[in-house]
Amino acid sequence: MVVYYQIAGKKVGSHFLSMGVLGSMFGGVFLATRGGGEKKQATPPIQAESKDEETFIQKPIPFPLPLTLGTDIVHLPRITRLVTRPGGFLTRFTRRILHDQEQRDFRARFGLFPNDSDTPPQFPVSGDMTRWLAGRFAAKEAARKAAPGGAASLGWKDVLVRAGEEKGGVRGAPEVVYLGRGEGEPDRLGRLSISHDGEYVVATVLAAG
Repeated sequence: MVVYYQIAGKKVGSHFLSMGVLGSMFGGVFLATRGGGEKKQATPPIQAESKDEETFIQKPIPFPLPLTLGTDIVHLPRITRLVTRPGGFLTRFTRRILHDQEQRDFRARFGLFPNDSDTPPQFPVSGDMTRWLAGRFAAKEAARKAAPGGAASLGWKDVLVRAGEEKGGVRGAPEVVYLGRGEGEPDRLGRLSISHDGEYVVATVLAAG
């Protein structure tokens, strides 16, 4: 093949190229003909060698302690329906779900005092009460799911939700305590996050087994 060189429209020289040289120059790339619209062949990706992969990708190692995560979401109207049913269902709900310390915290927070009779007392239920109870319920469910043995290994009263220690006059963030169940077994802390958004309460607990 003869290739002519032009400058300003004038032929200034020529060069003879064999088909083999042309093939080596273009490297197998298909050229689009005028008006044909044929696409160029895509350049194949560069494959990394195994030694390169070993250089940039290191084998991950586990955390020193296994971490477990639990999340629960509660629909606030559901809790409202439960605790506002007639017949003292508020007291029944708190006795079933809350630890003794949590029941004392609940009564002190909302100024509720139980009577001495066997009949569950009737308390007016406010929106703040319902949100507080929904947060505790979601936190306990999330803590049970995050337990190393799973939710079935713990009851609601085996987990205590409380406010963290006050620092600099600021109330501490809520936290969960996994109560020791056997003699000499220590209580263990879990990290807790609670979010309230409209009709929903979401709690997430991180625990180390």
